[in-house]
Amino acid sequence: MYHLEVVTPEGYVFKGDVEQTVINTSDGEIGILENHMLLLTNVVPGKLRVEKSPEDIEEFATTYGIIDIRGDKVIILLEEAFPIDKIDVEKEKSLLKRAEERLIDREKLSLKEIEYYEKLRNRALTLLELAGVKHI
Repeated sequence: MYHLEVVTPEGYVFKGDVEQTVINTSDGEIGILENHMLLLTNVVPGKLRVEKSPEDIEEFATTYGIIDIRGDKVIILLEEAFPIDKIDVEKEKSLLKRAEERLIDREKLSLKEIEYYEKLRNRALTLLELAGVKHI
């Protein structure tokens, strides 16, 4: 067991001892067990699986952030995290539409704007997929 803290600007989403955590990072999905090697990396939109025990599992939808793994303590700082069944499908569809419309004329956008709208699109696509909505 190790201590896990999942924090957003609104406060703690989860705080307690767990056996395992699975999360999507910029390097791919990782599983974290007790005494994991030290690691500091970026979190990308996806699913966070918190296993307090094999029978007691919570899953959250996450957006961007960072994870700090220290062996006996893991801290995940996220822009957003919420139960998967709380994904606002209409909001994500609207964000996806906005991002795709802006990216059509990408030659008129700055590199910073392109990066912003690509991140927005990736976030919306991932959350819609977690909600069971297929993008056409």
